[in-house]
Amino acid sequence: MALDGGPLGPIEINIGADGYGYAVSNTPAAIKADGTQLQNALIGISTTTGLIQATVRVGAYSGVVLGYPPGSATPNGQNYLPFSGLYAGYLSLVLTPHLTISAGQLGTPEGFESAQDWNNYSIYHSEIAFVEPAQSRGINASGSYGAINGVIQLDDGYYTKRLNYLQWLLTYTASPALSVTINGASHIDTTGPNVTGIGNLLYNNSSLYGGWVTYAANNFTVTPEIQYEYTNAIRRYQPAELLAGSAANFTSAVFADYGFAKTPYSLGGFLEYAAETPAHRDGAAGDYFGYGPGTTLWGAAVTPTWQYKNLFARTDFAFIHINKGAGGINAQLSAIAEIGLLY
Repeated sequence: MALDGGPLGPIEINIGADGYGYAVSNTPAAIKADGTQLQNALIGISTTTGLIQATVRVGAYSGVVLGYPPGSATPNGQNYLPFSGLYAGYLSLVLTPHLTISAGQLGTPEGFESAQDWNNYSIYHSEIAFVEPAQSRGINASGSYGAINGVIQLDDGYYTKRLNYLQWLLTYTASPALSVTINGASHIDTTGPNVTGIGNLLYNNSSLYGGWVTYAANNFTVTPEIQYEYTNAIRRYQPAELLAGSAANFTSAVFADYGFAKTPYSLGGFLEYAAETPAHRDGAAGDYFGYGPGTTLWGAAVTPTWQYKNLFARTDFAFIHINKGAGGINAQLSAIAEIGLLY
């Protein structure tokens, strides 16, 4: 929705809200196997002209990751928004149509999937998104040159409030049907366990690299993505907190979506595989995925969607197989029915 902001110029307002009911099999003890909840409720306000522009998004958001009951799928039980109701808030200096510098609370450049499920082919996020940071506080520069677009960002990574995590992304658009993206992130200095946010040595001191290719033809879009993350040994905080050896994880997925022509229906989803190699001892963080050291898994989600103007409804049917897990979880079936409204 566009408004006249007077001296601020045109103002754009975006509103989104959705909720769902879910059912999950083989949940750990004390975790609900079914229920209903509000998923997202966000309001975004941004100025769209001038040298200095502002963006603010407030509300609540909780991501759903395949293999985790709703409300539990973030590192160490943290939420994607661990600080406040401010989902994003930053000022942008628009130097040219091809170069912008922004500072504040920003989204991560990493990964094909959006933090908001309504931008994705599936309600569920993959394990790729699970191991990435989400909202971070810092500064970034984004620019374009011909068919190349890029972002470089210095921020606090996994919510540590320490400006020592460098992220970058580069996309080459070969044609309207084909684009190639590579991305990466790495810590600049060692972050210890005593930080505001997630005091997780494994995540806070990690480096990750990945990329994806998107191909679109007619009503069909497919995106294969791979990502590799590792953390070197950290012995600075022993004996109470240390990583006695290096650890790593590999995550991969193929995302796809098909829109049925001249109808409000589409069919999306993904197929994923992930594996981790744990450190010999990790007193601070455990493993990357949260199922126990050395986990491998594969999963799939299928998502039929109906959309009419600003209203959408969809279901998600998913299965995941885990080779090792807390509470004896080896396989899990889940279903979600979601309805939402976007302006």
